[in-house]
Amino acid sequence: MENLSLILHVFAGALIVGPQFLLFFAVVPSTWLIEDEQLKRAVTRVVTKRYGVIAGIAILISLLTGLYQFYSVTPDSVSADINAYRFGSIFMIKMTLFVAFIALAAFHAITGKRIGKLADAVASGDGDASELEHQRRRSLLLSVPMMLVASALLALGVLLGRGEYSYVPI
Repeated sequence: MENLSLILHVFAGALIVGPQFLLFFAVVPSTWLIEDEQLKRAVTRVVTKRYGVIAGIAILISLLTGLYQFYSVTPDSVSADINAYRFGSIFMIKMTLFVAFIALAAFHAITGKRIGKLADAVASGDGDASELEHQRRRSLLLSVPMMLVASALLALGVLLGRGEYSYVPI
């Protein structure tokens, strides 16, 4: 069960991080080539909705498998006094970043909804195209800290999983 939990945890992390880079470096720039605002909106809506479902499921899986690993895999001596080991500081940083990632993702989703409304307004002739582009750039820039935090979460997970490093007393 420990191996399955670890496999699922890593897989969930990959499902969160990998598509973020794909969206940032390939999908979003590809939409810049679409001049028809309604088509651009439709493509973006499909891609982001599907990624949102995948990411939501992956976050839930990572949370559940992470809890399982903490309570079932981490040695009792370490989990009883995590601050006496490197594990404690790594774990606290990882959990803080996990909460920050959730907050960034929620804010990004709210921004995305605003962009959707602006895009619909622009497509119907009632919106300000420059404001829409401003919000799109803002959303793209918000993706950078999300990718960095998600990547840091993966790196910290690797450190936690290496007992010869994280289970060392401090």
